[in-house]
Amino acid sequence: MTTPEWHRHCADRAADHVLDASGIDVWKILGAPPPRSWREAADLYRRHGVRSLGELVSRALGAPVSPLLARRGDVVRRGWALGICEGELATFFGGEVSPISEIDEAWQLVS
Repeated sequence: MTTPEWHRHCADRAADHVLDASGIDVWKILGAPPPRSWREAADLYRRHGVRSLGELVSRALGAPVSPLLARRGDVVRRGWALGICEGELATFFGGEVSPISEIDEAWQLVS
């Protein structure tokens, strides 16, 4: 995975998707605008007392589920990247695609 472009990155895409799909405003829940630098991201982690991207996403979307339970439209994480489940595959910022078997965590938008 490459370093995200901070003017618009995977967290923006995932948050936009969550808002469109569920009406949940991730940035409002986290009480911050999207980070635009590593420093802003580190500050966001500190404010929420988390050490990983997965923990931060869980603050907004609840506990993760096994990636094998991810359904089309759910948010997924692979390494430092957030993506969207498309069935047996997940798509990521920049057009990267991964099989669900390579996904680290998933968050269901609708139970």
